[in-house]
Amino acid sequence: MNKEYRYKMIFSYDGSLFYGYAKQVKERTVQEEIERVLTTILRKETKIYASGRTDKGVHALAQVADFTSETKLDTKLMINKLNKMLPSDIHVKSLVKVPNDFSSRFNAKEKIYMYLINNKEYNPLKRNYEYYLKTKLDIDKVNKAIELFVGTHNFMCFTSKKEDEDKFVRTINYIKIKKTRENIVFLFSGNGFMRYEVRKIMGTLLAFNEDKISLEEIKELLNTEKRIIIINYTAYSGALYLKKVGY
Repeated sequence: MNKEYRYKMIFSYDGSLFYGYAKQVKERTVQEEIERVLTTILRKETKIYASGRTDKGVHALAQVADFTSETKLDTKLMINKLNKMLPSDIHVKSLVKVPNDFSSRFNAKEKIYMYLINNKEYNPLKRNYEYYLKTKLDIDKVNKAIELFVGTHNFMCFTSKKEDEDKFVRTINYIKIKKTRENIVFLFSGNGFMRYEVRKIMGTLLAFNEDKISLEEIKELLNTEKRIIIINYTAYSGALYLKKVGY
């Protein structure tokens, strides 16, 4: 039996022209592009296993994935080859050898997402990278709604995930709001987020800012035994970034 070596790869990508991270039958995806290049370099079909998926249009500053190779790799040379052959909207930042039982998905302890809001003048050059909010964002007001989401809750109303999968209970460590020169930045930290979860929470916070939903209604959605998926309040995907995965 051939010995296998496992590698952990950290990479960034601009999600604008991808149909999400995960492989699709007919659509362009991040996973497909990386696997195609790895297979060419290693001369053997190679699959990567990421910390999680990102939706269509969502970006990543530091996505993590692992793969195996039958030969021990020169990681510095491998990074150079990957970045030379990958399309310009994907960039490999690091590659390190890890124990064979390492899993990018199952060993992850924290994920941090970032959401960028432009509350000033609309900039068409950044339309794929931030959300333009016409109305004023009342940070003190929104923080009252944020308090409801922090902690361990059943988020079944805030995901499009199928009901027959595992439980909907997740823990959000914090949701913070920071101001930069150009943006209002929302940071979401949790032990793992389900499909559309961050976008639906973000959309709900923006809806609360505009009095479209109340604190009482949000409380009910977090404690209900009946699943009512938030449909109207799903924030724009292009303003969302996977910022960091902690192990």
